[in-house]
Amino acid sequence: MKELKCPHCGNVFQVDKEAFDTIASQVRNAAFEAELERRTKELAGRLEAEYDVRRLNGERSLREAAAAKDSEIARLKAALEADAERRNAAVLEERQRVADTLRDRDIEIARLKSYGDNLRREAQAEIASLKERQAVEIAEKDREIQYHKDFKTRLSTKMIGETLEIHCATLFSQAQSMGMFAEASFCKDNDARYGSKGDFIFRDYIDGREYISIMFEMKNEADATASKHRNEDFFEKLDRDRREKGCEYAVLVTMLERDSELYNSGIVNVSHRYPKMYVVRPHLFMTLISILAQAARRNQAEISALRTELEVARAQSVDVTNFERKRDRFVADFGKLVEAHVKKHNEAIGGIDKVIESLEKQIEQLRKVKALFDASEQKLVRAGESAENDFTIKKLTYGNPTMREKFKQAREYGADEE
Repeated sequence: MKELKCPHCGNVFQVDKEAFDTIASQVRNAAFEAELERRTKELAGRLEAEYDVRRLNGERSLREAAAAKDSEIARLKAALEADAERRNAAVLEERQRVADTLRDRDIEIARLKSYGDNLRREAQAEIASLKERQAVEIAEKDREIQYHKDFKTRLSTKMIGETLEIHCATLFSQAQSMGMFAEASFCKDNDARYGSKGDFIFRDYIDGREYISIMFEMKNEADATASKHRNEDFFEKLDRDRREKGCEYAVLVTMLERDSELYNSGIVNVSHRYPKMYVVRPHLFMTLISILAQAARRNQAEISALRTELEVARAQSVDVTNFERKRDRFVADFGKLVEAHVKKHNEAIGGIDKVIESLEKQIEQLRKVKALFDASEQKLVRAGESAENDFTIKKLTYGNPTMREKFKQAREYGADEE
């Protein structure tokens, strides 16, 4: 039998095992059902809560995804707009560059056109100038031809050699009348002391000093002359006359070898055969004198400058010599002063050494005196210690009963007086 207590009234009653098992089973089933219902509701609530959470999370995820998509769309839109702006800017820049290039090309075309026009005008001017110079040269050649024709005509009526000399003398006189070579002389060479003479000697001066001299030889012959001479036939004699008369240059003014391209080309320099020798046609007579005179003036100016530099250098050399002399005198005087100073210095050093030696001897004596004082001080210290330790009444009266008795009486007397 089993006892059961009523939960409401508190009465206790007994039931058999079978009834107890039945009641227990019913209780268990009811509790299980209640627990099951509670668990089911709890599970349903949790599932509903999870669903709500998931739904909310899903909605949030959707919103975030939508926001991300909106942001991405905005970013892409901004990128497209920026790209479009860049493309537009590039297009504008390219258009500007093309416009600048076209403008530069137009400017360059205008410049080249202007340059071409200038070149065309310059070429036209040069052509005109060349034509003018050519016309002048042609006229000059015509005059020269006419001159030679007239000259040949005159040769038929006058002496051939004298005519060329007179012609050259006339050209020089005309040049002097126009202010050229105002201080120069152009005279016949009449000095035959050396067995030969030239035709003319030209000398010019600067401030009374000769700076150039030229020996001239004039040669001509008629067309009908049977034996034709060559210009080089007269080079040796002309060089000898130049040297004997002390001239710097030698010039052959010639009408010989009239068909020679060499002598008809202008001034011919034959200095490779004879020093400072030239060959000219008569119409270049004054031209060569001017060229040689200008070169000589430049040389004279250079020589004058060199002479001035030489004088300056000599003056500087004198100054250097005086400076060296003064320097040597100073060095000698300074050496004497140094020698005297060294002598006095050595004497002073010797005196100082003697003083030091004397002081060292005095120091040694003082050290000996100090050693004596030290020894005396040690003796005095030992004497004081001995007086303090050994000179006592007890030690003085030791072994002397009489004195010990006297000291005892003196102490007793002193005590009684007190």
